Amino acid sequence: MIGAGVVGSSIAMALAERNLKALAVDIDLSGRLSSSEKNAGGVRATWWQPVNISLCRASIEYYERIATEIGFRQKGYLWLYERDTFAQAMEHIPVQRELGHPIDALAPAEVARRVPEIDRLDGIAGATFSPADGLVNPNLLKEHYRASAIARGATFVDRTYVIAIARGDSEIRLECWQSDNPLTDAELVRMMTEDGPGEAATGRTFELSANAIVIAGGAWSPTAIRLLGLRNYSNPIRRQICLVNCRATNLSQYGMIVDTSGVYFHNEGHHILAGYSPPDESPGYHFDYDGERFFTKEIWPRLHSRMSCMERLRHVTGWAGLYEVSPDRSAIIGRAAPRVFEAHSFSGRGVMQSYGAGQALAELIAEGRYVTFDASALSRERFERGEPVWEELHI
Repeated sequence: MIGAGVVGSSIAMALAERNLKALAVDIDLSGRLSSSEKNAGGVRATWWQPVNISLCRASIEYYERIATEIGFRQKGYLWLYERDTFAQAMEHIPVQRELGHPIDALAPAEVARRVPEIDRLDGIAGATFSPADGLVNPNLLKEHYRASAIARGATFVDRTYVIAIARGDSEIRLECWQSDNPLTDAELVRMMTEDGPGEAATGRTFELSANAIVIAGGAWSPTAIRLLGLRNYSNPIRRQICLVNCRATNLSQYGMIVDTSGVYFHNEGHHILAGYSPPDESPGYHFDYDGERFFTKEIWPRLHSRMSCMERLRHVTGWAGLYEVSPDRSAIIGRAAPRVFEAHSFSGRGVMQSYGAGQALAELIAEGRYVTFDASALSRERFERGEPVWEELHI
């Protein structure tokens, strides 16, 4: 396994559950720059593509069983729509319900009754509320997967970078470099963007051999894909999140709320967590957080235009992380080449699909086919066939 974030750790657990020996290498198991640690913690099956709904439903059903351990707060998603998108949302409710996802349609007046803080209804044609969706602690979820995998014999190797991959008829060999010391954030970014440790880094090289490998490196997956000579379809895109303070209101009784403007927010401890994805964000490994400027330009105007109680909203802190975005904004899961499997490019939904994706790929590896969790629609071949799985509800 190349990559041991929340998806890679889930796959390791699923492989170990099937009595397969799993070993995962990662340049930083703490995940300081990983999407697993820098996301908003939302978990939803409110999607329009059946495969995305199904993988999220499978994950949510698992999270319900371990809710206390992973901090799963099942308080629902309230999604506000403009006229055109609300009509489309109504068209997708039957398939969502058919796949076991509970969801209700709301008129604007019902939105105000459900969340009285939303007192400015301009532009809202309707909404959906999905009570089974919610919020999770991504770090606790990742650690759960790892602990379960280790208990079944899996191994995780830290501070390790794969510098070469050789595919043979019976095995795959990986040449790896392991740092002598923990790496700083700046060193991690330089290593991943410049394709290797460089002459200044100190460490040792070693080899690994395996019957098969899995690329599950999130936004860093293109490095391994290039080593294998495969086509990379995805790009890393910066996403910024703010923590803000609002003494005028308390949103703790609600789950995630997604506004018509694209801003999404939920209660986070004593604060409100809010994010927004500017459509003109350029691709690249950018981790700089724009701070107060981002809050003032993108977050506050949108929240205040929807809720008058947000007038005195105050910026506290924030951070930037990466989405690995595919051409159709759906994950790439499946067999990439003989003895090479992949699960990456989740386009912002790695946490919410991690369990279902891990189980699906482990089935494909162990059985040679999907059995319970069918992710065949997400194979890389869909791009060559001209059969994209375009996901509209992407924030």
